[in-house]
Amino acid sequence: MIPRRHVRSALSRAVATLAVTLGLLAGGGPAATAGPPDPVRPGLPFPFPSENGPIQPPTTPFGPADDVIRDLGSPVSSLTVMEGAIGKLPDGRDVVYAVPAGENARLNVVDLHTRQLISATPLPGAAGGWAIVVAPDGSVYAGTYPNAHLYRYSPDTGTVTDLGQPIPGESQIYGLTADQDGNVYAGTYPTAHAFKYDPSNGQVTDYGSLDPVQQYARSTVYDPDHHKLFVGVSTPNARLLRIDVETKAVEDITPPGTTAKDFIDLDYAGGRVFANASSRLVVVDAVTGEQVKFTDSATGTQVMDYPIAARGVSAAGPGGVYFTNNTLALTHYDLDTNTVGPVSPPRTLTRGASIGYGWVTENGVPVLYGLAGNYSGGTFRYNPQDGTLAQWSSPFQYAPSPLMHELADPVTGKVFVNVYLNGSTGIYDPATGKTTITTRQGQVEAWGWDGTGKMYVGIYPYGRLSLWDPTAPDSPTNPKELFSLVDSHHQNRPVSVVPAGNRVYVGTTPAYGEYGGALTVFDVPTGAFTVYRNLVPDQTIASVLPLGADVWAGSGIEGGQGTEPKASEAHLIKVDPSTGQVLSDIVPVSGAASINELIAGPDGNLWGLADGIVFVVDPSTGQVVRQIPVFGGVTGANDGALSWRDGYLYGVTGGRLFVLDILSGEATILRDHGLNRLTQTPDGTYYTLLRPDGYTSPTNLASYSPPVDGCPQSDVRSTVWTGNIDSHVVNRFPTYGCTLTDELPDAKSDWPSHAAYVSAVNKRVRELEDDGTVESWEGILIRVAAARSDVGK
Repeated sequence: MIPRRHVRSALSRAVATLAVTLGLLAGGGPAATAGPPDPVRPGLPFPFPSENGPIQPPTTPFGPADDVIRDLGSPVSSLTVMEGAIGKLPDGRDVVYAVPAGENARLNVVDLHTRQLISATPLPGAAGGWAIVVAPDGSVYAGTYPNAHLYRYSPDTGTVTDLGQPIPGESQIYGLTADQDGNVYAGTYPTAHAFKYDPSNGQVTDYGSLDPVQQYARSTVYDPDHHKLFVGVSTPNARLLRIDVETKAVEDITPPGTTAKDFIDLDYAGGRVFANASSRLVVVDAVTGEQVKFTDSATGTQVMDYPIAARGVSAAGPGGVYFTNNTLALTHYDLDTNTVGPVSPPRTLTRGASIGYGWVTENGVPVLYGLAGNYSGGTFRYNPQDGTLAQWSSPFQYAPSPLMHELADPVTGKVFVNVYLNGSTGIYDPATGKTTITTRQGQVEAWGWDGTGKMYVGIYPYGRLSLWDPTAPDSPTNPKELFSLVDSHHQNRPVSVVPAGNRVYVGTTPAYGEYGGALTVFDVPTGAFTVYRNLVPDQTIASVLPLGADVWAGSGIEGGQGTEPKASEAHLIKVDPSTGQVLSDIVPVSGAASINELIAGPDGNLWGLADGIVFVVDPSTGQVVRQIPVFGGVTGANDGALSWRDGYLYGVTGGRLFVLDILSGEATILRDHGLNRLTQTPDGTYYTLLRPDGYTSPTNLASYSPPVDGCPQSDVRSTVWTGNIDSHVVNRFPTYGCTLTDELPDAKSDWPSHAAYVSAVNKRVRELEDDGTVESWEGILIRVAAARSDVGK
């Protein structure tokens, strides 16, 4: 606190100066001059204390969370099925089982012949299921995410039993398979365990974490002839493991020369393991572990692999095992001749690649049924005997979609939302409250407008940047892929996409098992792009902000999935985008895990969000001039948003919506949980993604409307200025969006004389003194500044 003797001295000087100045004005003499006004200076100057103690910043006029956040409900309902299985009910009906993705996901049972939904039973706590299998006794097991629970459905009773989390701490179950005794096996994520569940006693056998680095035990299959469990471990390098289910001994039988990143699916038939190895069919001898050569029927040549789409192959039936190739042609592998090729006559699935199969006997003839495609409930029936194929959509229940991202149209005010996993895009119209479903682009990690009504979109898992014109019809060039970084530069999540002028700047996370994110600079006129990797060694580039000729980038300590961070704190760097040279490197918040948003401030400074702390950097010096805590905690590279409105800084981080009074440094939490992302429409309304209480993912769109009584251009300099003179009175927000400087007569107006301006300031200050907004000593300093200013001269 400033000593009182200094305050009294300042007041004495101010009174004397005011008297002299007013005298000069009365005589028409010149007022004292001062230099041009500073830009908003970072930090708060010492406030002059009143006789009753220091001035307290006013309480910001924001209502409680429940009053300001409006839940708009789920804008998109969709159907996303990862895998299906064919079974039979006790009354003899043939059915297909599937778990469409959605909060408290439901096990759907559909009659294959009447094509009617029989039941949809909730799986509490599950958001979807990557694994499903029918055991020999007819029981159906589903493995789910994000809770990694195993559920058992009894066709006899129509009820579901939650068997809990077989491997504590996991979030996904993959690749369910069953043996002849009814035991079921599966793999997990993120520590790549494999396990067995014994329904006779409820015991779980854990075969341990199968890889010290790779996170996915992505697929399994049980070999009933040799009593072995095969497990595909991924990524970034696919490994095929064989486990003795009794002794727990693990063998690595990965075929030499395998370059696949993922064993998406494993199946067993005729002494062979069939693996979908990154969309190539690979066949392995179950006993010797050697890769099997087979004949491509189209060319007559011996091959080591063959194109395969989506999941794996069917169980053995007439003609061998069946699958869809990369053109969605129904294809079979003949177990007797070791030959692979399309069925005859050729048949193509029209709703997508096959994701589950089962054989049904009809009039003594085995007929293959299956699901095709993830998003329409596509179902097919293929009779190998006569070559007929029928296709339809099964009536699985649509569910509210988990949302990945949102972005407001700066012209129309419509809000674009993208669906997690499903990849569909919806356009929400605030005027009608309706959402129109449009392009399925893939999982959007970041996107931004280019100023011409087109959008640059960053998509996972390809590390892809696309250009999309939402006003034009979909076509092979709309959206148009501009580049993909996953193979060439090992980048897979474009978490920051910032168009600026003739360039687009993209910050990415590294691919699975990799370290070192990248800043990519895309040149719009030429279509060329340059990738600068490891600008911050071993860290992700989580946020990007072009300022002048340079680009600032914030890092996150994480590497790709399957890695542990090598770094301990995030960095802020300034980069020359033409060369990739790092011009400045600082740590703005010690120990922060991620700098997940950067934004230019009205003060000419760079403002950022590091975990739960807002920081301010002077871009001319690279010095950190302020740190303002919002909450304590760690966030990730895709968790954070900042936006300016009415002189306040709004943001979302750690599930919280907050607003920051940058003058007082006071942060107000408007809602303390369940939110992600933030976008502003032209009318000033904010939209965010909302995770309803009890849900695991954001499925709803929510809006927040700030108070409307703000000033058009809030003057947020740290002290009150009258024209070119600093009064040294602390600036603040007496009312929403209007600072103390805003409350004074506009110094930029065309005043008839300097005296007229000083008189107007004097009158307004008297009003502010009378209502308690300004203390008398502050009023003196403001009057002195007005008298010394050059306004009206």
